[in-house]
Amino acid sequence: MFEWAYEELPQPTTNLDSLKSNIDEFGYCLVADAISPDQLARAKQRLLEQAQAELESGQAFEDGGAKQQWGAFTDEEGNVRRDAFSAKAGGVNQRVWMLINKGRVWRDMLSQPTVRSVVGHVLGKDYLLSSYGANIAKPGGIAMNLHTDQWWMPEPIHRRPNPVPAGSLTRELSNRVDDHPAMIAPPVVVNVMWMLNDFTEAIGATRIVPRSHLYGRRPDAERDKDVVSIPAEGVAGSAMLFDGRIWHGTGANVSDGQRLGVLTTFVAPQFRTQVNFTMATAPEVVAEADEDLLALLGFKIWNAYGRIESPVAGYIKQGERSLGELRPQNH
Repeated sequence: MFEWAYEELPQPTTNLDSLKSNIDEFGYCLVADAISPDQLARAKQRLLEQAQAELESGQAFEDGGAKQQWGAFTDEEGNVRRDAFSAKAGGVNQRVWMLINKGRVWRDMLSQPTVRSVVGHVLGKDYLLSSYGANIAKPGGIAMNLHTDQWWMPEPIHRRPNPVPAGSLTRELSNRVDDHPAMIAPPVVVNVMWMLNDFTEAIGATRIVPRSHLYGRRPDAERDKDVVSIPAEGVAGSAMLFDGRIWHGTGANVSDGQRLGVLTTFVAPQFRTQVNFTMATAPEVVAEADEDLLALLGFKIWNAYGRIESPVAGYIKQGERSLGELRPQNH
């Protein structure tokens, strides 16, 4: 039974109040004209160039095939599969990671005011960039299993002993002990899917389950096999923002074209980011970054967290070290 009607689902808009209301109620919203035509053209060209270069250099990351689902990090013995994410191993779609280092156009997109306002509405005054990459869904790519993007967030539990300690949570193992909780975990992740070409169901538009961000649990493949998901469709230049708790996954691409999607993930400042941007961001990018970008990348100290030494410093610097072992001069 649906908890929504198609006619009431969010529509693309630039109205900030509507966007905030939509993401609160349905777990997602659609921003119209999130990218200017010029920016869209530059982003599309830069992504295709980068993707082709990574393919030619043998460094492409490919997944989403019938024999290569995203998340299959290990082999049967539990070892990390170094060669798993390749066309040879069955990958179809191509991921382009770490866009922060791969063109100014990506850094410029992070300051889109409407998008940032909605992110701030969900996460609050301070938040971090957790990851920033592209997912090129190619013809033949299969649908990704429904999942959430804050699976690692411990759920509210009873006062009885916790069945799964926080550090032992996995994508499959949850600490939930009650299917009908009075409380659910708050949103601490917001994703932005930037649509660089038209997203349609046939081309593999992201599939979502409206209002599932309020279910208070993750999807279970067997239990939820009959749950209906819908494609989040939109024209090139649109962006979909979605709560990290919503059930979603890349759609199957049954067309003859590529779906060019760029995914930006933001997380509340208390949590570990997917990418260690303070280590991985190119020095030249850090050198020209303004305070807003530095904060997103984790260089701003938040309530004494993320510091190198003094808890009252404002920002850390790339390569900064603590004082280390000292002795008085007359020792």
